[in-house]
Amino acid sequence: MAEPARPGGAPDGDDPVLTHAMMIAALNQILGECGYDPVPDEEPPATGDNAADRLIEDARQRADGIVAAALETALRYTDAALDQAARTVQSARRTLAGAPPAPAPVELAPMPAATDLGRTVGETWLAAATAAGVYLPVAGPVAAQTLGVYAACLHDAAHATPADVDAAYRIGLEVVALGIGRPEALPATMAVVLDHLADGDELRPPARQVAGAFAAGFAAALQARTLAQQESLHRATQRAAREFQLALHDSEARYRRLAFYDPVTGLASKSRLVQRLQQAGHGGHPGRHVGVCLIDLGGHAAVCEQFGADGGDHVLAEVARRLQVLARHPDYLLARHGGQTFAVLVQDSGGIAHLAELAERITAALREPASLPGTGLTADLDAHVGVVDVPTEGLDAGRVLVDAEIAVRQARAGSSGWALYDPQPADPVRGGGATAVAGLVTGPPTYQPIVKLSSGRIAGLHTRMAWRHPHLGTLDLGRIGQLTGDRETTMRLAGSLVDQACRQAMQWDGGKKGPFVGLDLPVHQIGYPDAVELVREALAGSGLPPKRLHLHLSGIDAVPAGAHSHTVLAALAALGVRIVLDDFGTGPSSLAYLRDLPVHGLRTPASLLHENPASAEADRDLVAGMARMAHALGLTLTVHGVDDELRAATLVGTGCDGAQGLRYGAPTTPHQVPALLRRTGKLVPVPGRVAS
Repeated sequence: MAEPARPGGAPDGDDPVLTHAMMIAALNQILGECGYDPVPDEEPPATGDNAADRLIEDARQRADGIVAAALETALRYTDAALDQAARTVQSARRTLAGAPPAPAPVELAPMPAATDLGRTVGETWLAAATAAGVYLPVAGPVAAQTLGVYAACLHDAAHATPADVDAAYRIGLEVVALGIGRPEALPATMAVVLDHLADGDELRPPARQVAGAFAAGFAAALQARTLAQQESLHRATQRAAREFQLALHDSEARYRRLAFYDPVTGLASKSRLVQRLQQAGHGGHPGRHVGVCLIDLGGHAAVCEQFGADGGDHVLAEVARRLQVLARHPDYLLARHGGQTFAVLVQDSGGIAHLAELAERITAALREPASLPGTGLTADLDAHVGVVDVPTEGLDAGRVLVDAEIAVRQARAGSSGWALYDPQPADPVRGGGATAVAGLVTGPPTYQPIVKLSSGRIAGLHTRMAWRHPHLGTLDLGRIGQLTGDRETTMRLAGSLVDQACRQAMQWDGGKKGPFVGLDLPVHQIGYPDAVELVREALAGSGLPPKRLHLHLSGIDAVPAGAHSHTVLAALAALGVRIVLDDFGTGPSSLAYLRDLPVHGLRTPASLLHENPASAEADRDLVAGMARMAHALGLTLTVHGVDDELRAATLVGTGCDGAQGLRYGAPTTPHQVPALLRRTGKLVPVPGRVAS
């Protein structure tokens, strides 16, 4: 490594002006490299009676100036390096830290006494450096001897002809290399050097020149050392930043795995399962289906009670290994759904047959007992699988998982070990064994107008009521029955709904020809004769004419499943209420049994109609055909879900009896219905105003 630049060459003689200029040039070179203003080139003081004292004082002042410059340089570079390191670390850690504390003021070492009787110059120098806080990595006698040699070399350089400033410059470098590199040690060092170079009370010009060269070497070495430390600190900071980034990346990977993967089985977590279901719903092809096989592992709780958590975790890991053997296809996602439930997500389902075959393989694989290590015992795995197959269009991840839990409950009631989701509970007449839904909050009822298309007037109102659950969200009456199978809860809520709707209708119009009120009643979940009794009590308590109450039954309620279903519908019809088959044309509806059912009307969804204006004529023919068929059987036809002008215009002239949807009126509160009934204008759109 090249030595720092030396000041100008040796002078040609002992001319004091020349010596002074060389010392000033050397000092200004160092100050310029440090970014300080140069020292003005002043003339040396004139000699007189006290010439020696003035020269010594002048040397001391200039030495103090050199010390101050070197000290400011060291502090500037050290503070800059620390500040840059702090900013780098703060940026790497992405934290906001406070401003770095101001550097502590540097305390200079005390000046040594003018005379140290009984000490060598090396010992005096060592004592001054030690007082400045310098620690030398050598023994005290060796350090004192080394400093004595340096002092002797400086003395020889000062008495050489010409003065050997190069040797003095090198000695300044070597003193810093020895360990006297603290800025605080420079004042005491210069005092020792000046006292040693002086002849009595006189400091000759060569001695001043040597002292200046020594100070220049000391300051240059100190600057080089500070820069080296700064570079080392910079490299260490960069290395720490790189290591921090790597550690941060590894930490993020670990956190991501903990968030999306189960630590016991290594399978995906429920969060990952829900995320993939949501992705399938957002970017799925309209004709694509996804399937979910929810696996409930019976007997796991007993294993945990008898063999502890480790035994339970071993069983879970064994089940995960068996499932991984079955579901190696890239379209399958294995996940741990709960404490003892697993899920298999089939992202591109091949249909119910495909999922049924997978469910049978799962039940067969989990039929074998799992061994418990260290015990010689095995644990029986009583697994039940619930299967759900849904289209990706409009997919609701939460509802899919709830449907899968319902399917698991249906699988427990069966004998095959698995079941396909069916909105009909496995046992509609079960009682106290069902689990009730707690925490339900009843929402306000809403009423949406049903318009008679021939007159454009409001013929009736369709009422809905929803209940809010803290975990399951918004539930309607049918959904509550599906989730719990609790007939008593369903019957109590249904009775409240029917009674409130009947009383509200009588408040609007107490006559026989007032607007009817229609509501969805899950007759199949309530059962016979309870469904008939709650309707009879509501009519009797409110005084509503029976014909003004329309019960909308889904296909599962109206499909004849033996004499029992027909008995329920016949008893309701005997009360005088009108029974309307809802969602006709989309569920298990058949023209063959419409003649045998005691129903009075049909409701079909507007989703059967296309949104493309080019298909308006075909849709109009379809609705007209359905209307003619319904009228031939003595039934009315109502289309619900008509929310836009195109579909509303399609119904005009088809013979359809009624329509319901946002196009004719949004759901309103009971207090807004009277104003709606007093409207005199027609709610039917004018075909000529519909854009083609």
